[in-house]
Amino acid sequence: MSATSTPSTAASGPPMTAVTPKRDFLTIADLVAMPHLGLRLMAGGDGARHAVLWTHTSELADPGPWLEGGELLIVNGFGIPAEPDEQVEYLTRLSLHRLAGLAVSARSPTLTPELLATADRLAFPVLRIPRQIPFVELSHLVANARDRSARSRLSRHLQIFETLRLRNSPDSDVVKFYTELERVSGYRLALVSPAGRPLLAQWPWMPDDLAFDPRPAASKELRVVPGGFVIPLVVGDRVTAHLVGRERTDAVPGGLAALQHVASLAELDAIDDQRHREALHREGGELLASALDAPAASEDHRKRLSRFGLDPSRGLRVLAIAGRTGHLVPEQWVRDWLCDRDIPHLLLLRQGVLLAVVDRDEPNLREMAIHLAVDLGVSSRCDDPGELARLRRQAVWSLTLANESAEPSVVLADQQQGLARWLNPDVQTIKELAGAVLRPLMEYDAQNDGELLRTLTVYFRNQGRVRPSAAELFIHEHTLTYRLKRIEQLVDRDLKSYRDLFELWLATVATPLMDRS
Repeated sequence: MSATSTPSTAASGPPMTAVTPKRDFLTIADLVAMPHLGLRLMAGGDGARHAVLWTHTSELADPGPWLEGGELLIVNGFGIPAEPDEQVEYLTRLSLHRLAGLAVSARSPTLTPELLATADRLAFPVLRIPRQIPFVELSHLVANARDRSARSRLSRHLQIFETLRLRNSPDSDVVKFYTELERVSGYRLALVSPAGRPLLAQWPWMPDDLAFDPRPAASKELRVVPGGFVIPLVVGDRVTAHLVGRERTDAVPGGLAALQHVASLAELDAIDDQRHREALHREGGELLASALDAPAASEDHRKRLSRFGLDPSRGLRVLAIAGRTGHLVPEQWVRDWLCDRDIPHLLLLRQGVLLAVVDRDEPNLREMAIHLAVDLGVSSRCDDPGELARLRRQAVWSLTLANESAEPSVVLADQQQGLARWLNPDVQTIKELAGAVLRPLMEYDAQNDGELLRTLTVYFRNQGRVRPSAAELFIHEHTLTYRLKRIEQLVDRDLKSYRDLFELWLATVATPLMDRS
């Protein structure tokens, strides 16, 4: 269809009669009915009753993120693509941001049948502006009609901030506070954690058709969703919650600006939630440190564990958590991941490894590993808090095995096979063995800036094959042979002896424990 094509059938919409509206805003139908403007409704007639709250001009391919909703977008058409499928995408984006409609000048590219059909389907008005009508005339008409409405919007925004008195009053009540915010803003409100659960137990309403990004690096950008918006609430440098605003059918929504003011108040609850979590986190860390260092669990330890929702009778597990590249995992990431899912826990950073204690199998550990991009070593279960130190050693040992995977990995101590299963109960002995056997290599490497210990580790990892080992070390095969002979001399072991070979292999596997336990 050419730029001067006949309007589509659906464009007829409601009858257009020239009237002076008693409202404090104009509709698309009002504008079309004004004969001096000469506007033609090309498509989307079922949306002619859309309120025009403001006008905006933009030639961007996607101006939606800079608009509040309710605007009539007036364009020359430089941002309208030529291809039919791209035009459909362009119009769909505008509709998603709930604009009042699109007004295009006579100079715009050809509006394809696909675009007009999409406008009809979405009830999104598309208008044609005559060549002789300046854009500013439309803007003046809309602005004059909105003069009273602007005062009304300002009053609404002031009312939103006046609700702070409810929040700060001695008898502060979450339900009263958010109920009043809903009344003033015209939106149904939800305060949601990144896990997609209510952040405040007293305000449990949740939309059931939205998904949220649980990762710490989740986007801080506002989202437009059907019937409303999702505004990230940022505390520090992370998104710790989301405010969802859905338009209410029994009220006039105040628009994105009003909802952003509501978000400013909701951030206060997000901040309070983080402070509460941090206080519990510190107290729990002190308890875990005391339990790990105590020779036996006291009755006080058991009582304090119950205060954190931990019941040893369900079986305690210790998790050892580390980043994929060996970097330290921020404690707040793990703390919030567990808190967002209402999982009782204790957390403590000790000797470069983040430790957590949980009392059930409910945490989806694989999900945690993927969301946080971490490796997890998980101890067996035990109902005696006095065994936490032993469980910690199991978890750290399992973590060394998890680190060998190319992807975020979870290794459970009670599911290990072969030698690792037998070694876990006596990690301390293995640790001492590794130190005694490998100390000559460590001292030689330290004094000569050598790589004998790494050479031995690579040699074992390649099943004793010379060629792939040399390739991994970027050395000649003769150099590798020389190094292996030098290793035999220093540790007084024979690599051709199964007994000596096993002892050396065991020592290299246990080496990480010397740094982490």
